[in-house]
Amino acid sequence: MQETLCALLVAATTVAIQSSSPSDWIGVWQGELDGQPSIVLTLAMDEGTLQGTLVLNGINNNGGSPHIAVHEAHVLLHPSLHGSSLSFAVKRQRGSGTTMDFSAKQTSNHSAKIHCLN
Repeated sequence: MQETLCALLVAATTVAIQSSSPSDWIGVWQGELDGQPSIVLTLAMDEGTLQGTLVLNGINNNGGSPHIAVHEAHVLLHPSLHGSSLSFAVKRQRGSGTTMDFSAKQTSNHSAKIHCLN
């Protein structure tokens, strides 16, 4: 299921981001797939350290209409900003010790694309 979630995110997720300043990345950003909430990225800068969570929703079209089939929450690992890009990893669930690596790149003043890199 993680590979499917990763592929869906690469294909179509856009999240709202306002600028490349670190403080402007702070907040809750949401993306949709097939009209359903597919991702929620929450970022905070507590004590000068960028931290956050990523919630992935697996969207299923069985039964004729898209609906959330899987809901997984993750803590961000090693989040970092590089100009207008954000990179981070999350640990795969279900006993796997591997991680999924992500990058988010600002595409305009009000949005960004998030990609699963593996």
